[in-house]
Amino acid sequence: MKATQLSNKYFLIGLSICSVLFSSCFKNLPDKAVVYSNDFEAGNQDRLTVVNFNGVVDSVKTFQFNGGKVFGNFNNNRIELKLDTLPTHNTLKITFDLYIHDKWDGDYLIPGGYNIPDVWQMVLDGGQIHVTTFSNSNFGQSFPKNYVAGTGSNPARSDSWNTNLPGLCALKSSPNGTSMYKIEITTAHTNNQANISCNDALQPFASFCLKSWSIDNLMVTAIQYN
Repeated sequence: MKATQLSNKYFLIGLSICSVLFSSCFKNLPDKAVVYSNDFEAGNQDRLTVVNFNGVVDSVKTFQFNGGKVFGNFNNNRIELKLDTLPTHNTLKITFDLYIHDKWDGDYLIPGGYNIPDVWQMVLDGGQIHVTTFSNSNFGQSFPKNYVAGTGSNPARSDSWNTNLPGLCALKSSPNGTSMYKIEITTAHTNNQANISCNDALQPFASFCLKSWSIDNLMVTAIQYN
């Protein structure tokens, strides 16, 4: 057999093997569907509800910050996102930017208070999936770990993406009065509906000027791993 014929034969064999390998690889790729996406630039609060101690808050909760509109600001509030008729999936991925405004004190407990630090949490279908604290002060924080009373703290602003942002009120004149975090939660989920909520237990109660939070670029993706 001539060298060129032999070379062509090996090339075709190699191409066939590659085709089989790539075919089997692509066959196992997960199916992904973005089921919710909101950058809040249009002031759209579709499927989002804000609740305080008096009940549902009817006013629009978006404002201008960091070059665009964000959803907030919140203090002793709960925000809820309800999604129906999700496609077949076994995993949910939830991502958004979380802005921590002004004088959050992390794991610090106010003397004479309710023994509650500056806690922030996320709940999916009634089950807690993340509870943590944040700090823009000299006190430590739990994030990126979950808060567990009596355990050691991480340094303030740990794992933040941007600390060069002004505060909203108490630290409005400070160039680093707000810290921004990238929140990414990937968790098992198969229901065709999802109820995602986030809330805080900031102390003192309803101290909007002292400390608050807001979110941006909220996205939920339903994933089916084959």
